[in-house]
Amino acid sequence: MNEDLGLRILSEIMQWSDDEARKEFRWLRLMARLKYDGYRDFQAGMRFIESLATWLQQFSTADQRKTAYEFARNAIVYIGPSEMQRLVEQMYPKFVRDRLVRMVANEKGIPPYRVYADADARAAVERLRRQTLFMGLSDGARIDGLRHSNVG
Repeated sequence: MNEDLGLRILSEIMQWSDDEARKEFRWLRLMARLKYDGYRDFQAGMRFIESLATWLQQFSTADQRKTAYEFARNAIVYIGPSEMQRLVEQMYPKFVRDRLVRMVANEKGIPPYRVYADADARAAVERLRRQTLFMGLSDGARIDGLRHSNVG
């Protein structure tokens, strides 16, 4: 489906006036080009505008479609490949390692900043790190990226 046809169908589904349609089309084209259509995990051959139109058709009333569209437009945060890579790279050092350190600190009764100064506590962190299992729960899981970006 070409973009113009998708926009026309979306305009009919949403029952937009010409002014509303022009305003929304600018935003939709921008988002499609900048974010969604270049996303490598997006279904092959599908584009953002036609996917949005298809999704909105499941709602039976105009009010439901309007609410769903406003949600998609204003509340959904798009995470692209570079943002996802950054999240994957930061997950272990910012969340997992800090949690392991806090667990050991709590167990040993010492403040977290003292854990790496204590040989037993440092060994306990290393033991917990080796016992920690990361599982991908979908085909899109980034376990390989997690492993490669957190070597050592």
